[in-house]
Amino acid sequence: MRMKNKLFLFSIVAFLFSCSEKGKVFHDYQEIADDEWIPANKVSFPVEIEDEKSKYTLQYLARYTKEYPYCNLYIKRAVLDSNGKQLSSKLQGMYLFDEKTGEPKGSGWGHKYDYTILSDSNMTFPYKGKYTIQLQQYMRQDTIAGISDIGISILKHD
Repeated sequence: MRMKNKLFLFSIVAFLFSCSEKGKVFHDYQEIADDEWIPANKVSFPVEIEDEKSKYTLQYLARYTKEYPYCNLYIKRAVLDSNGKQLSSKLQGMYLFDEKTGEPKGSGWGHKYDYTILSDSNMTFPYKGKYTIQLQQYMRQDTIAGISDIGISILKHD
C-alpha cells in the first residue's frame, strides 16, 4: 500500500509540472503599494528575448479587489530597448468586472481576483536582447484603489 501511495503522489507532482504553459518566456507580477496605483508609478518588467524571429503573445495580469471603483481599467504600455529608447506604445482598455452583472472577471479567492487580459497576440521584437515593458495606469482619476498587483506574461509562438 505504501508503494502505491508514493506512486500516486509522484504521478500528481509530475502532472503538475507538465501543466506549465508551453512557450512561456516571462511571467511576473509587481505589487502596487497600498493597493493604490497612481500614474507616476510606472511598473517595469525587464525581459530577455532570445529569438527575434518569433512572434509572441503578451498578456496583462491584473490582481484586484472588489474595492476597485470602476468596471474597466486603462493601461498605457511602452516597450523600451536596452538603451531606454521607446520602440512602441499602446493604450488599452479592459474590463475587470462584467458590465451587466458587476461580477468580477477571472478567478478569485477571498476578496482578491486574478484576471489575464490579452494585449497582443502577434508581438515581435526587432532583435535579441534585453527589453523593458513598462505599464502605467491611464484612468481619469489620479489615484485608483483596489489594484494590488499588476503583471505581464509573454508566450512564444511555436
